[in-house]
Amino acid sequence: MIREQDHRFIHLERKIGIFLAVAVICVVVAAVLFGVEKDFFTKKYNLHFTVDRGTGFTKGMSVKLSGFRIGRVISIALNEQAMVDIFIEIDSTYRTWIRSDSTVKLVKEGLVGDNIIDVSVGSHEMKELKNSDAIMFIKTKGLDELADEIAQKVKPVLIEVRDIIGYINNPDGELKKTIRNAELLTRNLEGTRKKTDTLLATTTDNISMVAFRAITMLDTTSKKVDSIDLAPILNRVNSALDNIDKKLPTLLEKADVTMENISRISYETRILSEKTFPKIPGMASQVEDVMFSTDRLINSLQNNWLLRDNSAPAQRQDFIRGDSHE
Repeated sequence: MIREQDHRFIHLERKIGIFLAVAVICVVVAAVLFGVEKDFFTKKYNLHFTVDRGTGFTKGMSVKLSGFRIGRVISIALNEQAMVDIFIEIDSTYRTWIRSDSTVKLVKEGLVGDNIIDVSVGSHEMKELKNSDAIMFIKTKGLDELADEIAQKVKPVLIEVRDIIGYINNPDGELKKTIRNAELLTRNLEGTRKKTDTLLATTTDNISMVAFRAITMLDTTSKKVDSIDLAPILNRVNSALDNIDKKLPTLLEKADVTMENISRISYETRILSEKTFPKIPGMASQVEDVMFSTDRLINSLQNNWLLRDNSAPAQRQDFIRGDSHE
């Protein structure tokens, strides 16, 4: 008996086996890659910290050191003190940089990035953190807190801006009055400018007229000066100067002789004074003696009976004997 068989089903079992083997290999490779991606095959250790609020923390969020991902958040739980415990899992390869003085804080990558837990590098002299140790958490300001802080800082500025705008818009304020005064001054300046232009035009005409008259006067004066003949006057002046020049040496010689005579007379007068001055005291004494003798003679004559006068005798005036130097 001849059996008919479809050629498409030849080696079907082998094909199915190969397909299943390839599928299993792909699943295994995918699992391995997923495990590598999620760090399932690396040695890890756990740390934890406590925060007062769990806002911003999510399970599986990245833990980074110097911007490099080193772990993730594995669990978030509320403790008995109503605080939030955050447990993180870190690759053991990076534990050498995480010391007892290291800190963690919640930060945002960029302005619109995801929240991450940033770990600071510890000091080498401090000890390394072990599995299940606690790490210090530093609280950072969230967007709402930053917004409140900015609002508190901006609020006084906005109040001042509001006051300034109110001051500017006040119709009875100084600024409005100043603007109205400036507008009025501008209008007055327009009329003043027109009057100034008229005055400048009139002044320009007057200056032109004065300049024309001055030029005419200068021309007339120049012609009169040119018409004056100064040659005779200059000749007379030159002749007088020549005469003075000729007579000046003679006059100077006579002046020298006169000065010599005056000097000689002054010298002789001084010599005569020096000779005469010592004799003056003696002559004064002799004159005084003669006057006393005359006085006694007059008194004797008055006492003579022939010359006696019956009238009351006049008050006797004796001569005062003076100093011989007086």
